[in-house]
Amino acid sequence: MEDTGLDNNERRDNGLIIDRDAQIQVLVSNPDDEDTIDLGRVFHTMKLRWRVYAWMLVLCMVVGMCAPLALYQFTREPLKVSSVVTLKYEVPDPDLTAEQLLALGPDDEIPMVPVEDLTAPNGITLEKAADAEYAIKREELDLTQITSSYVLQSALEGMVLSEPVQIGALRRNIGIERILSEESRRQQEVAASMVQDKNSGAYQLVQDLQLGYENTFVVTLANGFSSGDEDKKKIELTDAELRQLLDRILTAYNNYLVTTYADTKLPDDEISVIDTDDTDILESLDQLRTATQNLYDYCDAKSSAVKAYRSWQTGRSLTDWMETLETVREINVEYLYSYVYTNSIVKDKNTMITSYQYQLRDAQSQLDVVNENIATTQSILDTYKNDEIFVSMEESDATKSTKTTTDYYNALILQQSDNYAEAMALEAKIVDLQDKIDSLGNASSWAAFEAERSNIDEANKELKAAIDTSLAVYNSIRAHMEELMEQPLYTTYAAHSAALGKSDSFLKASMKTMIIGLLAGAVIGCGLWFLSGLAPEFSHKREDEKKKASSDRDAANQGKEAAER
Repeated sequence: MEDTGLDNNERRDNGLIIDRDAQIQVLVSNPDDEDTIDLGRVFHTMKLRWRVYAWMLVLCMVVGMCAPLALYQFTREPLKVSSVVTLKYEVPDPDLTAEQLLALGPDDEIPMVPVEDLTAPNGITLEKAADAEYAIKREELDLTQITSSYVLQSALEGMVLSEPVQIGALRRNIGIERILSEESRRQQEVAASMVQDKNSGAYQLVQDLQLGYENTFVVTLANGFSSGDEDKKKIELTDAELRQLLDRILTAYNNYLVTTYADTKLPDDEISVIDTDDTDILESLDQLRTATQNLYDYCDAKSSAVKAYRSWQTGRSLTDWMETLETVREINVEYLYSYVYTNSIVKDKNTMITSYQYQLRDAQSQLDVVNENIATTQSILDTYKNDEIFVSMEESDATKSTKTTTDYYNALILQQSDNYAEAMALEAKIVDLQDKIDSLGNASSWAAFEAERSNIDEANKELKAAIDTSLAVYNSIRAHMEELMEQPLYTTYAAHSAALGKSDSFLKASMKTMIIGLLAGAVIGCGLWFLSGLAPEFSHKREDEKKKASSDRDAANQGKEAAER
């Protein structure tokens, strides 16, 4: 076979002419032109630099762990502590009707039951309803008093804090959450489902919905108080201070309830002030009778639980002391009074008659005033029309009549009742004074007194003995009440749990983000390490391209030179 592979020189010598318009395309597969990376060389480079990038890996991991800790200082929420408060007092039986309440006599006790909602201790009143019948109205306990200045000032008094806290800032950080009763929660669920289903009766149901709450609520105190300065610096208390402050606030609120609703008044000492030297025997006995009666009424007004409390010092209850006081009254006071009154034993008859006549005129004057008040009040009640209000509608001549209950009408009813009670007491006093005047004016009684002056000395001795005995009973009752008022039975209206809520530790609160930062730092460090081994591959690629371009230029130059020759 003839070899046709001629070069250019041979073609020229043989007379071959090449068409300049002809194109010759040669496809050459050159693997050096592909973008390839030698991983072996990459890992070799990484191995050579492992000391430097091992420290870089550690640095990235440390930064990844510390960044969440620094971020926690700016984004962490202040600590909140909470206490559960439970009301601990009695209220009138909720099943009691207005008719049953009105039927109770003055000596009958209203049936009381432990509170099961937020009804105030004295939050029951009688109101005249639209149908002219009385209805019971219950008032809800005012929980906003927890943030009142009186309660907060009492809580801060005597408490030394690491940072001063203003009452206004403290009030803003207190939250009160009431707890719905089970029945109210069910009603809300039903109303919500009706609203969601677009029921036509949902709006009316929501309007008539009356929510009830349990006798338990939650009080929360958040840390972080504004200083009140222009820079608005935030003040934070320690966890222990915050818990102690919440406990003191709730204790101060309990003291407010006791002061407001409980009878913390000790019995008045009306016995030791009786002066037997300057007053007559009969007048002193009048004062002693009044003093012992007031003392007995003071004890009788207490609740059954208070009366049943038994002293750990004497072993006696208030009921026992009431029985002792009643015995002293019957034997020492009333018997002596009857004896002195019957025999008209007095030191100065004329002085006593004058005194009783003055008291009689004063009582009659007071009775006249009370009778006028009764007549005036009754005339107002007879013509009272304000329980019917006429409302004129705009752009219409029609009027609508609305029955309503007014506090003024209720006040008139109570005032009239007090007027009648005062009138009866004054009438009894007038009759008693008239009898005393008539008794002292009896000549035979006075003659008997003149004949037996020794009765005065004997009556004086009996009077002083009765005063001493009554005073001893008074002191015992007062000591019993002082002991009782220190017990939880008498002082606890709202029992609260200890303030709970502890902020996580510095590391525990950021543990999750620290782990994420650690992994992120490890990934970033390993990535930088891998890039440090990968970077030389691109420089090698550029060098190879430069060498190839240089060799191509050399080959082209050589071909050009050969063609010229």
